[in-house]
Amino acid sequence: MKRDRHILQKYLDNELSEKELARFEQELNASPDLLVDLDLYKEVDEAIADTEVLDFRAQLTDLRDETRRSETGRRVFRFTRPWHYAASAALALLVAIGLATVLGRPLSNNDLFAKYMKPYELVLTNRSVDNEATQLWLNQAQDYYQRGEFEKAIECFDEVLEINAGKVEADFYMGVSYMEIEQHQDASESFTRVIEHNDNLFIQKSEWFLAGCLLAMDETDRARRQLALIASSSNHYYSKDAAKILKRMKR
Repeated sequence: MKRDRHILQKYLDNELSEKELARFEQELNASPDLLVDLDLYKEVDEAIADTEVLDFRAQLTDLRDETRRSETGRRVFRFTRPWHYAASAALALLVAIGLATVLGRPLSNNDLFAKYMKPYELVLTNRSVDNEATQLWLNQAQDYYQRGEFEKAIECFDEVLEINAGKVEADFYMGVSYMEIEQHQDASESFTRVIEHNDNLFIQKSEWFLAGCLLAMDETDRARRQLALIASSSNHYYSKDAAKILKRMKR
């Protein structure tokens, strides 16, 4: 069956005949690429549904703010977005690049970063081995992080690492905080230290976010190698997402 946007949209709108539906679902089960396309259409449908009452001009303004250019002219994406902007940004992105351009075609590094790198919730646990000063700085860092004051959170995580350089938990969340303020080089250094520690619960997450930093910095070859490493590990939590990104990266 020819895969095109009309069939995908008719499927989502429950407008396929029984025969068409059977054929489509058969192809869906056999084609990972089709699943990717369908997921994209679902996201677009949800964005459109959530923005029916929004002014379209305001959506484009949000897009310009969301994808502001750095001094070098490169598009820069915030790691997280206020949740009420999500639908607007998704629909505006669709308008900007065109659905026909997206489906089945490579995406830019920035678009891949925006699509696959999601916010990460900070969860700290009190450990009896931590001294009082460490706990105080960690608690303060958590408060700043949860309020979105990432620069202050970084300062607190740095204090923790001054006390205990092996506190990988602080290094990981400091990396995430750096991503939030778009300092991807600093973030990548934090994640690399966590990975090199080689004995902690944050290695897979750090490998994933390191790949995101490399995408954001347009270090395409390094990002591809990092994603290939993740995708080749069947027990890696992010292996499937890494494989999806590799398929959509520009050659």
